[in-house]
Amino acid sequence: MKSLCDVTVFNFTGVYESEDFYKDIDDPRFIECRNIPGTDCLCDEEGEKEIRRRMEEAHTPINGIHFIDNGNYHYMSYVFTSYIKEFFHLIYFDNHPDLKPSMFGDILSCGSWVKKVLDTNTHVRKVIAAGVNGKLFEEIDVNDSKKVTLMSFCDEDEAALEKENLTEENVPLLNNSLAKEKTLADKLLDELSDDLPIYISIDKDVLAPDQLMTNWDQGTMKSETLISIVKRLLESKRVLGIDICGEVSHDTDCDRDKEISRNNSFNRELLKGIIADQ
Repeated sequence: MKSLCDVTVFNFTGVYESEDFYKDIDDPRFIECRNIPGTDCLCDEEGEKEIRRRMEEAHTPINGIHFIDNGNYHYMSYVFTSYIKEFFHLIYFDNHPDLKPSMFGDILSCGSWVKKVLDTNTHVRKVIAAGVNGKLFEEIDVNDSKKVTLMSFCDEDEAALEKENLTEENVPLLNNSLAKEKTLADKLLDELSDDLPIYISIDKDVLAPDQLMTNWDQGTMKSETLISIVKRLLESKRVLGIDICGEVSHDTDCDRDKEISRNNSFNRELLKGIIADQ
């Protein structure tokens, strides 16, 4: 497996100036993007060209770890995967399908990037949506949704245990949280039974709000579950690259300092888990 220790931070909103997780890494790339117009939620042609120019100027490798600010910039996953020149599978962790047609013609957006990958990337062989809200997925045009494997991580057993006020010691090992995490990873690996490499895209809005806050509505996954699944994928598959978005935004209604701290801690733990497996 090629090394994924190369870290690039794309600073679209300035939030990373309040975080320090990447400062533990030797020579991280820090690409300033705040002065690129036409990039917030929607990324127009000129904005995309400038992003690509700055990536090339910084010699940004696709085979690395990319932090891409809040969820408004999740379209960067399309940009990264467009550079892959071998057959691969795409796995994205998200509370949203990101499969809707762009509202403005062909303009790339945070809600349409997966559809654009499917429509334009001849190297992608399978797309797996991990943790996406099932009701939102049902709203997608069937011609697009049938091209994506939906992998739900709704843990009904855990919710039932909480309702009954039971502890792990009172139930069989099957209901132990660690055992469930392994089962979730096993389901993903069952879908990835061939030898093709994978690209992983993570939007932290797949996590429950009590784990950390993002600027979009969120799912139910726990931080430790997500990190453990990513580590399992790294142990089992050749990973071409990983990107992470979901930082708290300026207009999120929350204790901003607290949420920046929680996002920073998650980023550090995820980064530590990824690099530990290299």
